[in-house]
Amino acid sequence: MQWICGLLAVGSAVLLMGWNLAMIWRILIVMLLIVSLSTGIISHYRKRIADEKIRVHSAYQNALDVINHQRHDWMNELQLLYGYVRLKKFDKLPDCVETIKERMADESRISKLGSPELVVYLLKNRVSGLMMPLEVHLSETVELSRLALGTSQDQITELIERAVQVYRFAPKANGQAVAPLKLSISVEDNRLWIDFDYQGKLLRPDEVASQLQQMATERGVRLEQLSNQEQDEEAVYRWIFPYTA
Repeated sequence: MQWICGLLAVGSAVLLMGWNLAMIWRILIVMLLIVSLSTGIISHYRKRIADEKIRVHSAYQNALDVINHQRHDWMNELQLLYGYVRLKKFDKLPDCVETIKERMADESRISKLGSPELVVYLLKNRVSGLMMPLEVHLSETVELSRLALGTSQDQITELIERAVQVYRFAPKANGQAVAPLKLSISVEDNRLWIDFDYQGKLLRPDEVASQLQQMATERGVRLEQLSNQEQDEEAVYRWIFPYTA
């Protein structure tokens, strides 16, 4: 609809400027021009409103998915705790409670990142049980809104989502398809560090590194390869986001 209105508007303007027409035809063409422009503008804003409704609905759906998954996981934790109590395995309770406390602390730090889109994405993938789930690690509270970064929160969210997809679809050794990806976020030396550490074995790690480097270059981020003490044949990749002066 918008492109048809645009063509009509352009055609009407050309006729008005390039042709010597009678007054009645000029009036009709001016009316056609006004109608075309008005219809095009209305159509444009209707599409924007429809797209915004879809975006908001998607955001609500993602948040609802996170709530449902978390409720399911917390029920599992409570059932395990109740099972130990009922079986009088009281020696198991301290470790179980400590695990719950650590998870609560992890989710609290994730929720304080400051970007709603990133928070929902990390929580959803962290508890979703999808192929190659995320293990999100923040050793301390990181608030992106308080960091003077040259990269926006939306761009950071986009980069993380794309990087996770790279790992998710990368060829892996047999039996390693469900191995998690450990994602660590920290702040050191006036820089934001985001580490990617796949816990399985990649068949073509160089291709993963190449794609991570391409994304880093697009956003002016530095990529470093770190040795992995647990898996000599693998590597940890780190994005470094420097603070602006």
